[in-house]
Amino acid sequence: MAISKFGRLFQDVTLEKIRANQYGPSVRTITNGSLVTFGYQFAKNDLYPLVILTRVTGKYFSGLNLHYLSFNTIKEVLQKNQMNACNPLFDYQKVKLKTNLLGAFRRYKRVGIRNLKRLDCDLILNALATPRAIDPQQVEAIRQSVKEQISQLFNIGAKDLI
Repeated sequence: MAISKFGRLFQDVTLEKIRANQYGPSVRTITNGSLVTFGYQFAKNDLYPLVILTRVTGKYFSGLNLHYLSFNTIKEVLQKNQMNACNPLFDYQKVKLKTNLLGAFRRYKRVGIRNLKRLDCDLILNALATPRAIDPQQVEAIRQSVKEQISQLFNIGAKDLI
């Protein structure tokens, strides 16, 4: 289990002595508003989605796949003073009010879900709140290094060709 200075990031749902059934992993420990990640066997694009659940049924999980949202949108969805998605009352009715979220809404068959893990929303919010700054001098040094590497690849001398 991953532990950082903020706390535990993952909580393995499959190791909680709750067996899977013919529909996939047991759902006793996850509800609406749970932030989960898992391997998905029927994936077309995203093999390991990161989803905030809006509905859990016998055969399906429905929710917002955060991989299809921008950083600012994810922050808006998770923050408690805005949408507060990490809340058991979070459902599709709140999603459909925001048209920019509809493209990230997905439904997953429980049979295809493997290695289900629940994530700690507070830890994610703390990480999102941490300011990210890039030093312009570092950016320029990286840009110069990339230019030099490309130049070396394409500007081959006569001695190197023989």
